[in-house]
Amino acid sequence: MNKKSLVNQFKKNQTSSIRYGEIEQMTRPADIQKSVTFRLQIFGVVIVVLMATVLFRLYQVQVVDQQLYQDRLEIYTRRFQTVTTPRGEILDRYGEILVANSEQLVITYLPPLHVTESERWELAYLFADNFDVSAENLRNRDLKDLFIMLHSDEATLLIKDSEWDDYRSGRLSDNDIYLLKIDRITETMLLRFDEKTRRAFVVKQAMDMPTGGREKVIKLNASKAEVAYLIEHINLYRGFNVAINWSRDYPQGSTLRTIMGNVSTSQQGLPAERLISYLALDYSRNDNVGTSGIELKYEDVLRGARSVYSLNYDTEGIGLLNTVIEGSKGYDIITTFDLGWQLHAEEVVKRILNAHVNNKYRKYMDRIFFVMTKPQTGDVLIAVGVVRTEDGYIIDSTMTYTDAMVIGSSVKGATIYMGLTENVVGEGEVIRDEPIKIRDTEVKKSHRNLGLINDLTALSMSSNVYMFHIAMRLGGAKYEYDGPLRIDLNAFNTMRNYYSQFGLGTNTRIDLPNEQTGYKGAANLGGHLLDFAIGQYDTYTTLQMAQYVATIANNGVRLKLRTVKEAYQSSTDFMVYQNPPEILSVLSNESAIRRVQQGFRLCVTDGLCRSYLSSMKVGIAAKTGTAESVAWDGSQSPNSTLVGYAPYNNPEVAFSCAVPNSWNDIMQTNICQQITAEILKYRYE
Repeated sequence: MNKKSLVNQFKKNQTSSIRYGEIEQMTRPADIQKSVTFRLQIFGVVIVVLMATVLFRLYQVQVVDQQLYQDRLEIYTRRFQTVTTPRGEILDRYGEILVANSEQLVITYLPPLHVTESERWELAYLFADNFDVSAENLRNRDLKDLFIMLHSDEATLLIKDSEWDDYRSGRLSDNDIYLLKIDRITETMLLRFDEKTRRAFVVKQAMDMPTGGREKVIKLNASKAEVAYLIEHINLYRGFNVAINWSRDYPQGSTLRTIMGNVSTSQQGLPAERLISYLALDYSRNDNVGTSGIELKYEDVLRGARSVYSLNYDTEGIGLLNTVIEGSKGYDIITTFDLGWQLHAEEVVKRILNAHVNNKYRKYMDRIFFVMTKPQTGDVLIAVGVVRTEDGYIIDSTMTYTDAMVIGSSVKGATIYMGLTENVVGEGEVIRDEPIKIRDTEVKKSHRNLGLINDLTALSMSSNVYMFHIAMRLGGAKYEYDGPLRIDLNAFNTMRNYYSQFGLGTNTRIDLPNEQTGYKGAANLGGHLLDFAIGQYDTYTTLQMAQYVATIANNGVRLKLRTVKEAYQSSTDFMVYQNPPEILSVLSNESAIRRVQQGFRLCVTDGLCRSYLSSMKVGIAAKTGTAESVAWDGSQSPNSTLVGYAPYNNPEVAFSCAVPNSWNDIMQTNICQQITAEILKYRYE
């Protein structure tokens, strides 16, 4: 190709290239515009969808679910107040009321909004002027707090400059400064508070008491006149009101009072030792709760369902209460006690105590304990603990399961059972009852030399020597007169284990708090094992004695003792709680139990239990006991005890009696026989 042709071809290519670029440049803006338009359309659709969603949600919240969210807002901002309802009543086994409720008018205070401290003091003074308020219970510490409150400048001057320097440097805390002020406020400073100021301070303390938003109790047991005056002048007492409270009423006076227990007042509130557990159960700090006895043990049954009120304020800042949940009364409890028999037993005990008040041979006898149960169920029918004081009688039934003592020969039924079961003595085996002598110890013997006796006559005539031989054989000892006594110390544990199977020295599992199990002897000398076998070593309560003899009466079946049978809803008589009989243990040697039963019966017909009991119309089986003891002044004054059951052939009741320090100087008859006979006459004669 020539030069000219090459030039022409080049120009042609240049022209084509320029035209293609121009076309490309002209079409590019159109493509960008399409892309932008498409994206804007998508964005617009998204905006519309979001707006629609928002509008729909707003419609749902403000129109559809408006009431729901209003209710939730009210719940989140509302303050609630709970009011304790009446507790359940406590009745005996036949429906006689032991503990009831009584209405009580109280004056309360619910702080209005925006009340100043000075206004509270004015109200306190006004209330103290027109209502019966006592300042007798104010302590010096309370008055010192009042001094700091009313004379803060003067109290501040009691702190030295050097002490303020220590405070600012952190060496003394706020509490340290407070305690220094308390310590330096003198009695003279407190004398400037007149009676009116003191009474007003009592009211002010009640008004300031923290109650978690609840109404504060200013005055319990307000009279009708006081209530009428408050209602008439309510405009002067801003925040004050009248309410109905409930207190416990005891129609039977002191009878079974300590077993029934106590209930805290709203001022006392929850006991400190159980505060955390009660708060975890949604109690309020000033709720009324059981603090002892059945009231404590069955708190969850007796406690009513609390009423709940919402707290709102009107335009003047006065609190208004509206019912949210209507409360209900607690459940009524049916106990195992026989009130008529209990009252009769108390009368018998007090009469016999009084009859011997001038008996020089019973000068230390000032208390009697008596318990009666049903062997087949463990029901406690009677629990009497009476103490004679210079000011009169104290009836305290808790002593029947808290006060332990050595019980003497009453324990011998368990010793015979142990000997027969361990095969250290045989049924009907004869042993000569004569004094025994262990080297370096005093002679040990029965109340008299009984001669040849077997296991039954050992019970009926209360042979100590027969029990000594059982103990020595149990410990693997070979007895020689005035020889050493080498025993296997494991015998103490064996004996204690057997006794516990009857309920002696162990918890009876009674449904009451604070049961005591008695003292367990710590020394392990051979002679102590012999003492153990006749009830002169460990100590037992009257309640344990009752379970022990009930086990014998019930053919070796030991049941848990109970004071409560069931609980009912008072409005419907619907049973809501039941405390069924519970077997704790069963003695395996039926033949040995029958021998003990025969020995107990023989004690009444031909033995040492004949006095009073043998003349009863009902057949009785029993065992007496006399235990060496010391009176308050160190004088020897033995305890008298008795256990038994009736009728002998088909036991309905089992009983135990204990009289500490029953006689002195000259031996007296076992007074428990007279006590028991007169108590049994209520039912059987």
